[in-house]
Amino acid sequence: MTKGTIGLNAGAICNLLLDGRCWSFEELKTASSLTEPDLWSAIGWLARENKIEIKSSSSQLAFAPGMNFNY
Repeated sequence: MTKGTIGLNAGAICNLLLDGRCWSFEELKTASSLTEPDLWSAIGWLARENKIEIKSSSSQLAFAPGMNFNY
């Protein structure tokens, strides 16, 4: 895994978030075809840039576009 790969994966997740809805981890994993480590790395990249919002509900995380999401 390289920074370049993580960045490309983050871009793929951004494309999925374009619909504006909340996604579960499993939904993102299935839709992106990324492995768990690759998906978590992409989520971390986007979180650092405030491009993804991580919400916690009951026992599940949800992911939505963040404050700096401007695609």
